[in-house]
Amino acid sequence: MSEPTLYEAIYIMNVSVSEEEAEQLIGILEAEVEEVGGEVLGTRDFRTRRLAYPIDGQTHGTYKLMYFYGTGAVVDHALTEMGIRQQILRARIFVANMQAVVGGLQPGGDKELAAAAEAAKAAREAEAAEAAAVAEAAKAADEAAAAEAAEAAEAVEEAPVAEEAPAEEPASEAGESEEADESADSDEAPSDDEAPATEE
Repeated sequence: MSEPTLYEAIYIMNVSVSEEEAEQLIGILEAEVEEVGGEVLGTRDFRTRRLAYPIDGQTHGTYKLMYFYGTGAVVDHALTEMGIRQQILRARIFVANMQAVVGGLQPGGDKELAAAAEAAKAAREAEAAEAAAVAEAAKAADEAAAAEAAEAAEAVEEAPVAEEAPAEEPASEAGESEEADESADSDEAPSDDEAPATEE
């Protein structure tokens, strides 16, 4: 099983939600994350702000930022839970950038977050090294296959030449037999026309 990753979930709550309802909703979302194996570090309030564009007729929203450790399954579950809540206008979850984490989430949290950042960085570097090794192995396999294909092509080109060589020998044997026939003809007695004249 993979090591949990630190995520940040940002969600925008409808401004019509009372403070008490907001606290209740935060508690529900944190409980949902922990129910599927996540570990919530805390939720930050980023106050009510004007939205970049209207969402469901709302021009303002209350921003919340929740940090938690989890896996992909925890992220999927959290997004589903945020998506079905009518009080939440929008929600997104990202892998937390340790240098951008706002304040400490708990006493001594800065050290823990820094250690988590280092662990995440080491894991990413290990994954990148493994991916590079796999790519290198695939490249070597492709080069080996190309070399085999080239050798096979050379063997195919040389094979007809080897077959043609014996075919040329009978032709030379035929030439030798023609020469032998000619010499045999010359060994025979000359014809009357060619007979040398004798003295009478």
